[in-house]
Amino acid sequence: MRRELILIAIASGTARADSDVRALIAADTYLATEPGYTNPDAADVAWSAHVEWRTPDRGMTLDWVDRESLIGGAPLRELHELSYVDRSLDHLAITVGRFRVPGGFWLMCDGAELAARGDQLELGVYGGSRSFTNGRADTLLSASPHPLPLVGAALTRRGQIQASLAYTLTSDLVSLDLGNDQIATSRQPEQFVDAEAFAPIGEHWLVTAGATAGSRYLVTYPTAAAQIGETPQLANMWFGSQAAYAIVDWHAGDWRLDGTFAALRTKLGQLTDAQIDTPADAAALAAITGSFVEGTTRATWRHGRMLRIDARYRARVWADHRYEQRAQLAIDARFGVLDVELSAGVNEDRNRGVPGYVDSTTLLYRASVGRKGASTEIAVGAAAVAAIGDEASAGIGDEADDARAPYSLEAASYGFIQAWARHGGWFGGIDGELDMHGGGARLLVQLGWAL
Repeated sequence: MRRELILIAIASGTARADSDVRALIAADTYLATEPGYTNPDAADVAWSAHVEWRTPDRGMTLDWVDRESLIGGAPLRELHELSYVDRSLDHLAITVGRFRVPGGFWLMCDGAELAARGDQLELGVYGGSRSFTNGRADTLLSASPHPLPLVGAALTRRGQIQASLAYTLTSDLVSLDLGNDQIATSRQPEQFVDAEAFAPIGEHWLVTAGATAGSRYLVTYPTAAAQIGETPQLANMWFGSQAAYAIVDWHAGDWRLDGTFAALRTKLGQLTDAQIDTPADAAALAAITGSFVEGTTRATWRHGRMLRIDARYRARVWADHRYEQRAQLAIDARFGVLDVELSAGVNEDRNRGVPGYVDSTTLLYRASVGRKGASTEIAVGAAAVAAIGDEASAGIGDEADDARAPYSLEAASYGFIQAWARHGGWFGGIDGELDMHGGGARLLVQLGWAL
């Protein structure tokens, strides 16, 4: 489990009258004492740097993360971005280096982009080598480079109504764990279509929408005793995964209302025809779908900076008819420098008879009292959360004596302390948690400097 401390510190200084420099450099360390938790990320230290330099005609960006385990784990060193942009030529923009491109998760390019720029429209083409695989392995900056070609094009509209449409064709290096320290690796083609739009409507409405379609892999592991050691079958489905979202936001006076709709169509695995012999097999096949639709509504009322009331409701329905719904009410009140936060809600998971899942109803709460000043903040409290995996059964068949816990991102209930301070360009903070049921403690400490 990792609960990240969220710190945002951005300030700007001027090296020249027409230039802008932004820098965020931070170091953090994380410690966990959960019983039986021996993963290398239970104790680590990391530093990160994000630096931007901008002028009207040129710009550079650096984004780097280095995380080192303190208990013998493998280090994680990632260069997310190192790019230079030149707009000094009329109606042209040239980008070189490592930069982000539209499409799938963690999609970046080591190469170049050339864009033709008009008053409102911009058409760009980009190409090079894919920077990371979907498994977040660096393809070039490693001991054994594996270049993966990437090409694409993007059309962007600027102005009051903003929109973009992009297509990217690339490859991915897919690694499948065969057990006994054996890995099967194959190179698979991938393509993505990505579209987004943003438009204000009148004085109080904002509408945002987007859609993405990309390649999907279906993995079939052999189950027959004579074939158990064979390499799994991998089927590549062009545009087999689709996602779409829409956000409508209304803001007037002290009130803000927004609604979000999202949908994902994909499949997490498959069985061969030879494996589907009984209705139970067919039910197991349905249980590994990842497709769902989701809707969220939220209403917020503010009374200056002294009081905020927030109510929200979320519902998600999967393709196999499982559903989850959550309702929450939160209040944040300030009395001078004293800050009190209270929230309560309920999360309900219903599996509709799908094997491998259990019905669950979880009460949610969070309560804290703290002090908020101009340069310091501290809060102490307790919380109970519904974690990803609460709907999963404890083990195969859900045996009563099976002590294996479902995968969870957060502790079910815990006490916490959070503190943050800023002095000049320096900032720092701590985020600590203590499991109320003896599950151990977690501590994240961060120190940084911003320009």
